[in-house]
Amino acid sequence: MQQEYPFVVLVIDDEPPISEILARVAKTAFPEATFVNARSAQETMDYINNEAEPLPKLILLDVDLHQYPNGLDLLPKLHECLKGKVPIIMLTVSNDTENVRRATAEGAVAFTRKPGDLDGWKAYVTMLRQYWYETARVPLREDVDW
Repeated sequence: MQQEYPFVVLVIDDEPPISEILARVAKTAFPEATFVNARSAQETMDYINNEAEPLPKLILLDVDLHQYPNGLDLLPKLHECLKGKVPIIMLTVSNDTENVRRATAEGAVAFTRKPGDLDGWKAYVTMLRQYWYETARVPLREDVDW
């Protein structure tokens, strides 16, 4: 486990309730994580390019940001900027097979559905912790060759 560094999960979603519920659920299901919200492509790039901020260990990217660029358009830019070293998980209500294909082809490590209730969100955040915090190794800012 990487306890000496903050475990930041960057949530790119234009709906504030999603980030709020993730942060609330994480207090008990994933207390090691800090969930940071970006509501647009610009906010996302501002955060990532700010060297004073810790590099996210994980990114949850909504497919539909209700603006241009949407999540699928932002994905390759993020993947390129981060040199593929930060896992990007698509988070959506969509079941569109074409979106799944496109997201995985452009660098997403997974395509997940937004849970429909509080218990679903608890299970989702618990799964994130078990895999991305307890099992997988994710990069530090100094691991990414800018």
